[in-house]
Amino acid sequence: MTHTIAKPALGLRASMLALASAAALLTAAGSAAAEDVAPIAGRPEPVANEAGTKAKIAIIGFANNPYWVAVQKGAETANDVLKSRGGEVRWIVGGANIDVPTVNQAINAAATQGYNGIGFFIAGEGNCALVKNLIAEKKISIGAYNTLFPCVEEAGGVINYAQDQVAAGKNAAAELIKAVGDKEGKVGVIVSQFTAPGSEQRRKGFVEGLAGSKLSVVNDGVEAKDSAGTTFASAKDFLTSTPDLVAIYATAGGPFGAAQAVKAAGKQDSVKVIGYDFTKENVAAIRDGSMFGVTGQDEFGQGYNVAIALFNNIVAQQKAEPVLQPAVSLFMTKDNVDQLDPEKLPVGTVPKL
Repeated sequence: MTHTIAKPALGLRASMLALASAAALLTAAGSAAAEDVAPIAGRPEPVANEAGTKAKIAIIGFANNPYWVAVQKGAETANDVLKSRGGEVRWIVGGANIDVPTVNQAINAAATQGYNGIGFFIAGEGNCALVKNLIAEKKISIGAYNTLFPCVEEAGGVINYAQDQVAAGKNAAAELIKAVGDKEGKVGVIVSQFTAPGSEQRRKGFVEGLAGSKLSVVNDGVEAKDSAGTTFASAKDFLTSTPDLVAIYATAGGPFGAAQAVKAAGKQDSVKVIGYDFTKENVAAIRDGSMFGVTGQDEFGQGYNVAIALFNNIVAQQKAEPVLQPAVSLFMTKDNVDQLDPEKLPVGTVPKL
């Protein structure tokens, strides 16, 4: 038996070709539009790259709690803005542990891979010696985020965009005192780790802010290493061991774990949970009443602003002015959550009240 394959009519073939061509044109137009993303209003503006200088930028972060989601989004949005201007921004996960040696290893790796701009989460002043050498020897533009350290500027860094964490800790204490009123009580403190400089600044600022009030911390605090699960367990321990507990203060990642513990114990009204970062999990906890408040640190801006500043330095030798820039750090509660919830605002909107 002979099988004959029918040939499509010329008219049909022409129509199919026309549709394919139209689809290709639409795809090309969509790609062109995707490449031409406008800078975000209220944030650093990328300079004109008239010489066509190639800026290859690495933003180094980690992935142990939801804070990183927003920082990564900032870096990726900066890539969208810069790619039509000769810039490329890559998000690089530095490892499992956040400490000076791990961060230095990630910075060195990025330098070896040919990045001429590097933004990193500063784990301590020990990172600055490496920064100084890379700037001097390899002419790499380098910036930091999350914690303010004078050594970044002293080493020749382009930008250090971070929360003033001592001030944030003091403000968290003031908000708690205001919320508790004239009541005496204890506060359980949960930190990332005592060697983490940002977490420790927040802890010390908070303790200093409680001075002279009727509130005091249970002890120096316990470590949770940014784990929501460990934070949940630590909060549960405070709830069962401290009858006069009025609050739990979490200085780093995973504070919603403490909110879950308080909710499970049915103590949302008597124990106030205070944490950090405008993450989806924290916002949800504020909305359901299991968390009293969180302090933001413009998590998106820590990725975006640093990347744009590095681009401007590579292309036009500009540095941020000033180099050390305190990040926007507002306190979110149920009263203002709708104004500050990132999910209700255009991507990258600068937080404000």
